[in-house]
Amino acid sequence: MKKLALGFVALIACGDNTDNNPLNPDSLEPTPDTPTPDSPPDSNPGFVVPTPFAVPLSVAGPDQLQSAAAGPDGTFYAAGFVGQTVASKRFVTVVRYLPTGAPDATFGANGIVATPIEFVGGADEVDLAIQVDGKILVSGTTASPTITGDRDLGIARLDINGTLDTTFGTLGVAIISLNDAIMNGTTPTGADSSRSLAVAATGEIFLHGASRGVGKKSADANAERTDTDYTVVKLLPDGTVDTAGFGGQSITLGNGFTHAADTKPGQFRLDIQETNATARALKVLDDGKLMVSGYARTPSSGNTVQPVLFKLAANGTLDTTWGADAQGVFHEPVLAVQTEVYNIALHSDGKFTTAGYGRAAGDTNDFISLRFHVDPASGANVRDLTFNNATTGALVFDPSGAMLGSNCHNALALPNGKTLLIGAMGPSNLPAQDAVVAFADGTGQLDTAYGDGVHVFKLGADGNDQFWGATVSGTKAIVVGYKGGGAANAQTETTNDDAFAVIFDLQ
Repeated sequence: MKKLALGFVALIACGDNTDNNPLNPDSLEPTPDTPTPDSPPDSNPGFVVPTPFAVPLSVAGPDQLQSAAAGPDGTFYAAGFVGQTVASKRFVTVVRYLPTGAPDATFGANGIVATPIEFVGGADEVDLAIQVDGKILVSGTTASPTITGDRDLGIARLDINGTLDTTFGTLGVAIISLNDAIMNGTTPTGADSSRSLAVAATGEIFLHGASRGVGKKSADANAERTDTDYTVVKLLPDGTVDTAGFGGQSITLGNGFTHAADTKPGQFRLDIQETNATARALKVLDDGKLMVSGYARTPSSGNTVQPVLFKLAANGTLDTTWGADAQGVFHEPVLAVQTEVYNIALHSDGKFTTAGYGRAAGDTNDFISLRFHVDPASGANVRDLTFNNATTGALVFDPSGAMLGSNCHNALALPNGKTLLIGAMGPSNLPAQDAVVAFADGTGQLDTAYGDGVHVFKLGADGNDQFWGATVSGTKAIVVGYKGGGAANAQTETTNDDAFAVIFDLQ
Protein backbone atom coordinates (compact mmCIF):
# COMPACT_ATOMS: atom_id res chain seq x y z
CA MET A 1 0.00 0.00 0.00
CA LYS A 2 1.29 3.45 -0.87
CA LYS A 3 2.35 5.71 1.91
CA LEU A 4 -0.33 8.34 2.52
CA ALA A 5 0.89 11.68 1.23
CA LEU A 6 -1.35 14.70 1.08
CA GLY A 7 -1.05 17.17 -1.75
CA PHE A 8 -2.50 20.60 -2.47
CA VAL A 9 -5.85 20.68 -4.18
CA ALA A 10 -6.38 23.97 -6.04
CA LEU A 11 -10.02 25.03 -5.74
CA ILE A 12 -11.67 28.40 -6.12
CA ALA A 13 -13.13 29.76 -2.88
CA CYS A 14 -16.73 30.71 -3.55
CA GLY A 15 -19.40 32.63 -1.69
CA ASP A 16 -23.17 32.22 -1.72
CA ASN A 17 -24.82 32.17 -5.12
CA THR A 18 -26.72 35.26 -6.20
CA ASP A 19 -29.67 33.49 -7.82
CA ASN A 20 -32.99 34.00 -6.04
CA ASN A 21 -33.37 30.21 -6.03
CA PRO A 22 -31.06 28.96 -3.23
CA LEU A 23 -31.16 25.42 -4.62
CA ASN A 24 -30.11 26.25 -8.16
CA PRO A 25 -26.95 28.40 -7.91
CA ASP A 26 -25.89 30.01 -11.16
CA SER A 27 -23.12 32.24 -9.88
CA LEU A 28 -19.92 31.30 -8.09
CA GLU A 29 -18.41 34.61 -7.00
CA PRO A 30 -15.22 34.81 -4.92
CA THR A 31 -15.94 34.91 -1.22
CA PRO A 32 -15.10 38.29 0.35
CA ASP A 33 -13.16 36.72 3.21
CA THR A 34 -10.93 34.09 1.63
CA PRO A 35 -10.61 31.11 4.01
CA THR A 36 -7.08 30.24 4.96
CA PRO A 37 -5.41 27.53 7.01
CA ASP A 38 -3.80 28.87 10.17
CA SER A 39 -1.17 26.34 11.25
CA PRO A 40 2.41 26.38 12.54
CA PRO A 41 5.13 25.77 9.91
CA ASP A 42 5.09 22.23 8.56
CA SER A 43 7.88 19.91 9.65
CA ASN A 44 7.54 18.05 6.32
CA PRO A 45 8.27 20.52 3.50
CA GLY A 46 6.56 18.19 0.98
CA PHE A 47 3.20 18.63 2.65
CA VAL A 48 1.03 21.58 1.59
CA VAL A 49 -2.20 22.35 3.44
CA PRO A 50 -5.14 22.51 0.98
CA THR A 51 -7.41 25.53 0.78
CA PRO A 52 -11.02 25.18 1.96
CA PHE A 53 -13.80 26.33 -0.36
CA ALA A 54 -17.39 27.50 -0.04
CA VAL A 55 -20.24 25.22 -1.12
CA PRO A 56 -22.94 27.63 -2.37
CA LEU A 57 -26.34 26.42 -1.19
CA SER A 58 -28.37 29.45 -0.10
CA VAL A 59 -28.56 33.12 -1.08
CA ALA A 60 -29.75 34.76 2.11
CA GLY A 61 -30.30 31.98 4.61
CA PRO A 62 -28.22 29.60 6.74
CA ASP A 63 -26.81 26.41 5.25
CA GLN A 64 -24.66 23.77 6.89
CA LEU A 65 -23.07 20.47 5.89
CA GLN A 66 -22.99 17.87 8.66
CA SER A 67 -22.13 14.55 7.00
CA ALA A 68 -20.40 13.07 3.94
CA ALA A 69 -20.32 9.78 2.03
CA ALA A 70 -18.44 8.39 -0.95
CA GLY A 71 -20.15 8.45 -4.34
CA PRO A 72 -19.39 6.62 -7.61
CA ASP A 73 -16.16 7.18 -9.55
CA GLY A 74 -14.50 9.42 -6.98
CA THR A 75 -17.51 11.71 -6.51
CA PHE A 76 -18.71 12.47 -3.02
CA TYR A 77 -21.97 13.37 -1.32
CA ALA A 78 -22.53 15.75 1.56
CA ALA A 79 -25.71 16.44 3.51
CA GLY A 80 -26.98 19.13 5.82
CA PHE A 81 -29.72 21.70 5.71
CA VAL A 82 -30.67 24.82 3.75
CA GLY A 83 -32.88 27.77 4.69
CA GLN A 84 -33.94 30.27 2.02
CA THR A 85 -33.83 33.12 4.56
CA VAL A 86 -32.74 33.39 8.19
CA ALA A 87 -36.35 33.17 9.36
CA SER A 88 -37.63 30.54 6.90
CA LYS A 89 -38.01 26.81 7.36
CA ARG A 90 -34.92 24.66 6.81
CA PHE A 91 -34.89 21.51 4.73
CA VAL A 92 -32.55 18.51 4.74
CA THR A 93 -30.38 18.82 1.62
CA VAL A 94 -27.95 16.56 -0.29
CA VAL A 95 -25.16 17.71 -2.63
CA ARG A 96 -22.93 15.69 -4.97
CA TYR A 97 -19.53 16.91 -6.09
CA LEU A 98 -16.96 15.77 -8.61
CA PRO A 99 -13.48 14.76 -7.40
CA THR A 100 -12.35 18.32 -8.19
CA GLY A 101 -14.92 19.83 -5.85
CA ALA A 102 -17.09 21.16 -8.68
CA PRO A 103 -20.87 20.50 -8.50
CA ASP A 104 -22.01 17.35 -10.32
CA ALA A 105 -24.57 18.69 -12.81
CA THR A 106 -26.02 15.19 -13.34
CA PHE A 107 -27.42 15.22 -9.79
CA GLY A 108 -30.45 17.30 -8.88
CA ALA A 109 -30.23 21.01 -9.75
CA ASN A 110 -26.52 21.70 -10.39
CA GLY A 111 -25.54 19.06 -7.84
CA ILE A 112 -28.07 20.01 -5.14
CA VAL A 113 -31.28 18.32 -3.92
CA ALA A 114 -33.49 19.74 -1.17
CA THR A 115 -35.69 17.00 0.29
CA PRO A 116 -39.20 17.59 1.69
CA ILE A 117 -37.88 16.86 5.22
CA GLU A 118 -38.25 20.00 7.33
CA PHE A 119 -35.21 20.11 9.61
CA VAL A 120 -35.86 21.12 13.23
CA GLY A 121 -32.71 19.68 14.83
CA GLY A 122 -29.27 21.00 15.60
CA ALA A 123 -25.65 20.12 14.92
CA ASP A 124 -24.91 16.48 14.04
CA GLU A 125 -28.59 15.61 13.41
CA VAL A 126 -28.33 15.09 9.63
CA ASP A 127 -26.68 11.91 8.37
CA LEU A 128 -26.09 10.25 5.01
CA ALA A 129 -25.58 6.71 3.71
CA ILE A 130 -25.31 5.11 0.27
CA GLN A 131 -27.01 1.81 -0.54
CA VAL A 132 -25.19 -0.91 -2.48
CA ASP A 133 -27.39 -0.11 -5.51
CA GLY A 134 -26.22 3.52 -5.43
CA LYS A 135 -29.40 5.02 -4.01
CA ILE A 136 -28.89 7.75 -1.41
CA LEU A 137 -30.41 7.80 2.08
CA VAL A 138 -30.46 10.96 4.19
CA SER A 139 -31.94 11.41 7.66
CA GLY A 140 -32.62 14.27 10.05
CA THR A 141 -34.70 15.38 13.00
CA THR A 142 -38.04 16.65 11.74
CA ALA A 143 -41.37 17.96 13.00
CA SER A 144 -43.97 15.42 14.09
CA PRO A 145 -46.88 15.28 11.62
CA THR A 146 -49.34 14.48 14.42
CA ILE A 147 -48.24 16.35 17.59
CA THR A 148 -47.52 20.07 17.32
CA GLY A 149 -44.07 20.81 18.72
CA ASP A 150 -42.97 17.17 18.96
CA ARG A 151 -40.09 15.82 16.87
CA ASP A 152 -39.58 12.59 14.93
CA LEU A 153 -36.97 11.02 12.63
CA GLY A 154 -37.26 11.79 8.93
CA ILE A 155 -35.51 9.75 6.24
CA ALA A 156 -35.60 10.17 2.46
CA ARG A 157 -34.29 7.97 -0.34
CA LEU A 158 -33.05 9.41 -3.63
CA ASP A 159 -32.31 7.72 -6.91
CA ILE A 160 -28.77 8.18 -8.22
CA ASN A 161 -29.86 11.22 -10.27
CA GLY A 162 -31.30 12.92 -7.18
CA THR A 163 -35.03 12.31 -7.70
CA LEU A 164 -37.06 11.01 -4.77
CA ASP A 165 -37.55 7.23 -4.83
CA THR A 166 -41.34 6.98 -4.51
CA THR A 167 -41.15 3.28 -3.56
CA PHE A 168 -39.79 4.40 -0.19
CA GLY A 169 -42.06 5.70 2.57
CA THR A 170 -44.65 8.15 1.30
CA LEU A 171 -43.47 9.61 -2.01
CA GLY A 172 -39.85 8.99 -0.99
CA VAL A 173 -39.95 10.10 2.65
CA ALA A 174 -40.58 8.05 5.82
CA ILE A 175 -41.33 9.65 9.20
CA ILE A 176 -40.42 7.44 12.18
CA SER A 177 -41.75 8.17 15.67
CA LEU A 178 -39.68 6.46 18.34
CA ASN A 179 -41.85 7.70 21.21
CA ASP A 180 -44.08 10.69 21.91
CA ALA A 181 -42.66 13.55 23.94
CA ILE A 182 -44.45 14.90 27.00
CA MET A 183 -45.89 18.20 25.87
CA ASN A 184 -46.30 21.41 27.85
CA GLY A 185 -48.31 23.29 25.27
CA THR A 186 -46.00 23.15 22.24
CA THR A 187 -42.84 22.63 24.32
CA PRO A 188 -41.67 19.00 24.25
CA THR A 189 -39.81 17.03 26.92
CA GLY A 190 -38.04 13.93 25.67
CA ALA A 191 -38.61 14.53 21.97
CA ASP A 192 -36.98 12.21 19.44
CA SER A 193 -33.65 13.24 17.92
CA SER A 194 -32.09 11.68 14.82
CA ARG A 195 -28.35 11.09 15.06
CA SER A 196 -26.97 8.38 12.82
CA LEU A 197 -27.87 6.39 9.70
CA ALA A 198 -26.17 3.27 8.36
CA VAL A 199 -26.70 0.70 5.62
CA ALA A 200 -25.41 -2.87 5.77
CA ALA A 201 -23.75 -4.53 2.78
CA THR A 202 -26.84 -6.73 2.55
CA GLY A 203 -29.10 -3.66 2.28
CA GLU A 204 -30.55 -3.33 5.78
CA ILE A 205 -31.18 0.27 6.90
CA PHE A 206 -30.53 1.30 10.51
CA LEU A 207 -31.25 4.51 12.41
CA HIS A 208 -29.90 5.60 15.80
CA GLY A 209 -31.32 8.38 17.92
CA ALA A 210 -32.55 9.30 21.36
CA SER A 211 -36.16 9.09 22.48
CA ARG A 212 -38.14 9.38 25.69
CA GLY A 213 -37.95 6.32 27.90
CA VAL A 214 -40.87 3.91 27.81
CA GLY A 215 -42.94 3.20 30.93
CA LYS A 216 -43.11 4.73 34.40
CA LYS A 217 -40.40 6.15 36.61
CA SER A 218 -38.85 3.69 39.05
CA ALA A 219 -39.39 6.09 41.93
CA ASP A 220 -43.00 6.87 41.00
CA ALA A 221 -45.14 4.23 39.34
CA ASN A 222 -47.69 6.89 38.40
CA ALA A 223 -45.28 9.20 36.58
CA GLU A 224 -44.24 8.87 32.95
CA ARG A 225 -40.52 8.83 32.29
CA THR A 226 -39.04 12.06 30.94
CA ASP A 227 -35.44 10.89 30.39
CA THR A 228 -34.23 9.61 27.02
CA ASP A 229 -32.90 6.22 25.89
CA TYR A 230 -30.46 5.22 23.14
CA THR A 231 -32.78 3.86 20.46
CA VAL A 232 -31.92 1.83 17.34
CA VAL A 233 -34.44 0.84 14.66
CA LYS A 234 -34.21 -1.17 11.46
CA LEU A 235 -36.19 -0.24 8.36
CA LEU A 236 -37.50 -2.54 5.68
CA PRO A 237 -36.77 -1.63 2.02
CA ASP A 238 -40.06 0.28 1.78
CA GLY A 239 -39.17 2.52 4.73
CA THR A 240 -41.37 0.89 7.38
CA VAL A 241 -39.97 -0.29 10.72
CA ASP A 242 -39.04 -3.97 10.88
CA THR A 243 -41.22 -4.93 13.84
CA ALA A 244 -40.91 -8.67 13.25
CA GLY A 245 -37.20 -9.24 12.66
CA PHE A 246 -35.47 -6.60 14.79
CA GLY A 247 -35.43 -5.27 18.34
CA GLY A 248 -38.16 -5.61 20.90
CA GLN A 249 -35.49 -5.58 23.62
CA SER A 250 -35.05 -2.91 26.28
CA ILE A 251 -32.02 -3.08 28.56
CA THR A 252 -31.72 -1.15 31.81
CA LEU A 253 -28.36 -0.85 33.56
CA GLY A 254 -28.07 0.20 37.21
CA ASN A 255 -29.41 -1.03 40.52
CA GLY A 256 -32.92 0.04 41.40
CA PHE A 257 -33.99 0.77 37.81
CA THR A 258 -36.27 -1.81 36.22
CA HIS A 259 -37.72 -1.29 32.76
CA ALA A 260 -36.79 -4.55 31.01
CA ALA A 261 -40.41 -5.26 30.06
CA ASP A 262 -41.10 -1.77 28.69
CA THR A 263 -40.35 -2.25 25.00
CA LYS A 264 -41.48 -1.04 21.60
CA PRO A 265 -41.70 -3.36 18.57
CA GLY A 266 -38.81 -2.99 16.14
CA GLN A 267 -36.67 -0.98 18.57
CA PHE A 268 -33.66 -1.75 20.70
CA ARG A 269 -33.55 0.60 23.68
CA LEU A 270 -30.72 1.11 26.17
CA ASP A 271 -31.48 2.94 29.40
CA ILE A 272 -28.71 3.73 31.88
CA GLN A 273 -30.10 4.62 35.31
CA GLU A 274 -32.89 6.83 33.97
CA THR A 275 -30.48 9.50 32.78
CA ASN A 276 -30.66 11.34 29.48
CA ALA A 277 -28.97 9.57 26.59
CA THR A 278 -26.90 11.55 24.12
CA ALA A 279 -26.97 9.30 21.06
CA ARG A 280 -24.26 9.66 18.40
CA ALA A 281 -22.75 7.13 15.97
CA LEU A 282 -24.03 3.89 14.45
CA LYS A 283 -21.71 1.71 12.38
CA VAL A 284 -22.36 -1.64 10.68
CA LEU A 285 -19.47 -4.09 11.12
CA ASP A 286 -18.32 -6.60 8.52
CA ASP A 287 -20.18 -9.42 10.28
CA GLY A 288 -23.47 -7.49 10.22
CA LYS A 289 -23.36 -6.51 13.89
CA LEU A 290 -23.79 -2.88 14.97
CA MET A 291 -21.45 -0.68 17.00
CA VAL A 292 -23.24 2.25 18.61
CA SER A 293 -21.89 5.24 20.54
CA GLY A 294 -22.81 8.24 22.63
CA TYR A 295 -22.29 9.50 26.15
CA ALA A 296 -24.16 10.09 29.41
CA ARG A 297 -23.87 11.56 32.90
CA THR A 298 -24.87 8.82 35.35
CA PRO A 299 -24.43 7.88 39.01
CA SER A 300 -22.22 4.98 37.93
CA SER A 301 -19.83 7.41 36.22
CA GLY A 302 -19.59 9.60 39.30
CA ASN A 303 -22.09 12.02 37.73
CA THR A 304 -19.52 12.96 35.11
CA VAL A 305 -20.17 12.75 31.37
CA GLN A 306 -18.53 9.55 30.09
CA PRO A 307 -18.63 7.36 26.94
CA VAL A 308 -21.36 4.90 26.11
CA LEU A 309 -20.53 2.27 23.49
CA PHE A 310 -22.54 -0.87 22.90
CA LYS A 311 -22.71 -3.67 20.37
CA LEU A 312 -25.84 -5.22 18.88
CA ALA A 313 -26.38 -8.46 17.04
CA ALA A 314 -27.92 -8.11 13.60
CA ASN A 315 -31.38 -8.89 15.04
CA GLY A 316 -31.22 -5.92 17.43
CA THR A 317 -30.35 -7.67 20.67
CA LEU A 318 -27.43 -6.73 22.88
CA ASP A 319 -24.24 -8.66 22.06
CA THR A 320 -23.06 -9.60 25.54
CA THR A 321 -19.86 -11.18 24.20
CA TRP A 322 -18.49 -7.68 23.66
CA GLY A 323 -16.63 -5.78 26.37
CA ALA A 324 -14.56 -6.84 29.34
CA ASP A 325 -17.62 -7.06 31.61
CA ALA A 326 -19.54 -9.22 29.09
CA GLN A 327 -22.50 -6.85 29.24
CA GLY A 328 -22.11 -5.59 25.71
CA VAL A 329 -21.84 -2.02 27.01
CA PHE A 330 -18.81 0.15 27.73
CA HIS A 331 -19.62 2.97 30.14
CA GLU A 332 -16.85 3.93 32.50
CA PRO A 333 -14.82 7.05 33.32
CA VAL A 334 -11.82 7.81 31.10
CA LEU A 335 -10.89 11.44 31.81
CA ALA A 336 -11.88 12.53 35.30
CA VAL A 337 -14.15 15.45 34.44
CA GLN A 338 -15.65 14.56 31.05
CA THR A 339 -15.18 12.20 28.10
CA GLU A 340 -17.54 12.26 25.12
CA VAL A 341 -17.66 9.95 22.10
CA TYR A 342 -19.16 11.50 18.99
CA ASN A 343 -18.15 9.13 16.22
CA ILE A 344 -16.29 5.94 15.37
CA ALA A 345 -13.72 5.12 12.68
CA LEU A 346 -13.64 1.44 11.67
CA HIS A 347 -10.18 0.24 10.59
CA SER A 348 -9.45 -2.67 8.27
CA ASP A 349 -7.71 -4.66 11.04
CA GLY A 350 -10.91 -4.82 13.12
CA LYS A 351 -9.87 -2.08 15.53
CA PHE A 352 -11.83 1.11 15.86
CA THR A 353 -10.96 4.57 17.11
CA THR A 354 -13.32 7.18 18.49
CA ALA A 355 -13.69 10.92 18.13
CA GLY A 356 -14.82 13.16 20.95
CA TYR A 357 -13.70 15.64 23.52
CA GLY A 358 -13.26 15.99 27.25
CA ARG A 359 -10.92 17.00 30.03
CA ALA A 360 -9.17 15.58 33.06
CA ALA A 361 -9.16 18.87 34.96
CA GLY A 362 -9.77 22.57 34.41
CA ASP A 363 -12.56 24.15 32.40
CA THR A 364 -11.55 23.73 28.74
CA ASN A 365 -12.03 20.63 26.61
CA ASP A 366 -9.44 18.87 24.42
CA PHE A 367 -9.73 16.47 21.50
CA ILE A 368 -9.76 12.86 22.72
CA SER A 369 -9.55 9.60 20.76
CA LEU A 370 -9.80 6.07 22.20
CA ARG A 371 -9.03 2.76 20.52
CA PHE A 372 -10.79 -0.57 21.00
CA HIS A 373 -9.32 -3.90 19.92
CA VAL A 374 -9.45 -7.61 20.60
CA ASP A 375 -7.46 -8.29 23.76
CA PRO A 376 -4.89 -11.05 23.01
CA ALA A 377 -5.30 -12.60 26.46
CA SER A 378 -9.08 -12.67 26.90
CA GLY A 379 -10.27 -12.49 23.30
CA ALA A 380 -12.70 -9.74 24.30
CA ASN A 381 -13.05 -6.52 22.36
CA VAL A 382 -11.96 -3.95 24.91
CA ARG A 383 -10.33 -0.55 25.17
CA ASP A 384 -6.66 -0.58 24.17
CA LEU A 385 -4.86 0.95 27.14
CA THR A 386 -1.56 1.00 25.20
CA PHE A 387 -2.96 3.53 22.73
CA ASN A 388 -0.83 6.70 22.68
CA ASN A 389 1.39 5.15 25.38
CA ALA A 390 -0.45 7.38 27.84
CA THR A 391 -1.62 6.64 31.38
CA THR A 392 -5.18 7.27 30.20
CA GLY A 393 -4.81 5.01 27.15
CA ALA A 394 -6.08 7.88 25.02
CA LEU A 395 -4.83 10.46 22.56
CA VAL A 396 -5.61 13.81 24.17
CA PHE A 397 -4.49 17.11 22.67
CA ASP A 398 -5.35 20.79 22.47
CA PRO A 399 -5.42 21.95 18.82
CA SER A 400 -5.16 25.60 19.85
CA GLY A 401 -2.11 25.13 22.06
CA ALA A 402 -3.56 27.89 24.21
CA MET A 403 -6.35 26.19 26.23
CA LEU A 404 -9.09 27.79 24.16
CA GLY A 405 -11.36 24.77 24.34
CA SER A 406 -11.84 22.19 21.57
CA ASN A 407 -14.60 19.96 20.21
CA CYS A 408 -13.80 16.85 18.13
CA HIS A 409 -16.81 15.76 16.09
CA ASN A 410 -15.77 12.94 13.78
CA ALA A 411 -13.16 10.29 13.02
CA LEU A 412 -12.30 8.86 9.60
CA ALA A 413 -10.22 5.72 9.08
CA LEU A 414 -7.26 6.19 6.70
CA PRO A 415 -4.79 3.63 5.33
CA ASN A 416 -2.09 2.15 7.58
CA GLY A 417 -4.23 2.45 10.70
CA LYS A 418 -4.21 6.23 10.62
CA THR A 419 -7.17 8.36 11.71
CA LEU A 420 -8.39 11.75 10.57
CA LEU A 421 -10.01 13.73 13.40
CA ILE A 422 -12.10 16.82 12.73
CA GLY A 423 -13.94 19.45 14.72
CA ALA A 424 -13.43 22.97 16.01
CA MET A 425 -11.51 24.96 18.60
CA GLY A 426 -12.35 28.08 20.53
CA PRO A 427 -14.97 29.11 23.11
CA SER A 428 -18.04 26.93 22.70
CA ASN A 429 -21.05 28.39 20.89
CA LEU A 430 -19.45 31.82 20.51
CA PRO A 431 -18.37 33.53 17.27
CA ALA A 432 -14.71 32.81 17.93
CA GLN A 433 -14.23 29.23 16.76
CA ASP A 434 -12.06 27.86 13.95
CA ALA A 435 -12.38 24.53 12.11
CA VAL A 436 -9.76 21.85 12.82
CA VAL A 437 -8.34 18.81 11.01
CA ALA A 438 -5.83 16.53 12.76
CA PHE A 439 -3.99 13.36 11.76
CA ALA A 440 -3.13 10.51 14.14
CA ASP A 441 -0.88 7.59 13.26
CA GLY A 442 -1.54 3.93 14.10
CA THR A 443 0.01 4.23 17.56
CA GLY A 444 -2.12 7.16 18.68
CA GLN A 445 0.45 9.91 18.14
CA LEU A 446 -0.11 13.06 16.12
CA ASP A 447 1.26 12.29 12.68
CA THR A 448 4.08 14.70 11.78
CA ALA A 449 4.13 13.40 8.20
CA TYR A 450 1.48 16.10 7.75
CA GLY A 451 3.10 19.17 9.26
CA ASP A 452 2.69 19.09 13.01
CA GLY A 453 -0.38 16.85 12.59
CA VAL A 454 -2.89 19.60 13.42
CA HIS A 455 -4.30 22.18 11.00
CA VAL A 456 -6.60 25.03 11.94
CA PHE A 457 -8.78 26.70 9.30
CA LYS A 458 -10.25 30.18 9.61
CA LEU A 459 -13.15 29.88 7.21
CA GLY A 460 -14.31 33.46 7.62
CA ALA A 461 -13.97 36.62 9.66
CA ASP A 462 -17.15 35.87 11.60
CA GLY A 463 -15.71 32.80 13.31
CA ASN A 464 -17.78 30.00 14.85
CA ASP A 465 -16.43 27.72 12.09
CA GLN A 466 -17.03 23.97 12.31
CA PHE A 467 -16.07 20.72 10.55
CA TRP A 468 -18.54 17.84 11.03
CA GLY A 469 -18.49 15.26 8.23
CA ALA A 470 -15.75 13.36 6.41
CA THR A 471 -15.35 10.53 3.91
CA VAL A 472 -12.83 8.95 1.57
CA SER A 473 -13.83 8.72 -2.10
CA GLY A 474 -11.35 7.36 -4.59
CA THR A 475 -7.98 8.93 -3.85
CA LYS A 476 -9.33 11.92 -1.94
CA ALA A 477 -10.66 12.69 1.53
CA ILE A 478 -13.40 15.28 1.86
CA VAL A 479 -14.12 17.18 5.07
CA VAL A 480 -17.31 19.26 5.30
CA GLY A 481 -18.82 21.76 7.71
CA TYR A 482 -19.64 25.43 7.66
CA LYS A 483 -18.38 28.96 8.11
CA GLY A 484 -20.32 30.18 11.13
CA GLY A 485 -22.32 33.37 11.08
CA GLY A 486 -22.31 33.82 14.85
CA ALA A 487 -25.11 33.25 17.34
CA ALA A 488 -28.22 31.85 15.67
CA ASN A 489 -30.48 34.65 16.89
CA ALA A 490 -28.08 37.31 15.57
CA GLN A 491 -27.60 36.05 12.01
CA THR A 492 -28.70 38.20 9.10
CA GLU A 493 -29.33 37.67 5.40
CA THR A 494 -25.76 38.74 4.67
CA THR A 495 -24.02 37.11 7.64
CA ASN A 496 -25.16 33.57 8.40
CA ASP A 497 -23.91 29.98 8.36
CA ASP A 498 -22.46 28.97 4.98
CA ALA A 499 -21.43 25.44 3.96
CA PHE A 500 -17.70 24.80 3.43
CA ALA A 501 -15.45 21.89 2.51
CA VAL A 502 -11.80 21.00 2.08
CA ILE A 503 -10.29 18.19 0.01
CA PHE A 504 -7.08 16.29 0.77
CA ASP A 505 -5.33 14.32 -1.96
CA LEU A 506 -4.41 10.86 -0.67
CA GLN A 507 -1.97 10.02 -3.47
